[in-house]
Amino acid sequence: MSIKTVIDRPQALEDAEMARFSGGRYSGAVFMYTIQPGETLSILAHRFGTTVRVLRELNSITDAAQAKAGASIMIPQR
Repeated sequence: MSIKTVIDRPQALEDAEMARFSGGRYSGAVFMYTIQPGETLSILAHRFGTTVRVLRELNSITDAAQAKAGASIMIPQR
C-alpha cells in the first residue's frame, strides 16, 4: 500500500460534501493513495471499506480508465 499523506480538511472538500458522497458514513478526512498495477476501483473500495460510487464521486472519475496505475486518488477515512 502506498499511502502518501493524510489530509484532514482538503480545501475543495467540506464536511457537507463528504457527508453527501458517503451517506454520512465518513468524516471530512481523506488520504491520498497511488493506484498500483492490477488494482481497480472495486478492489480499492473493498480494501478500504467504501464503495466504487464514493471513490468515483470523490475523485470526479467519469471513466474507469482514469483510475489507472500511477494515478493518485483520495480515499475517505472512516
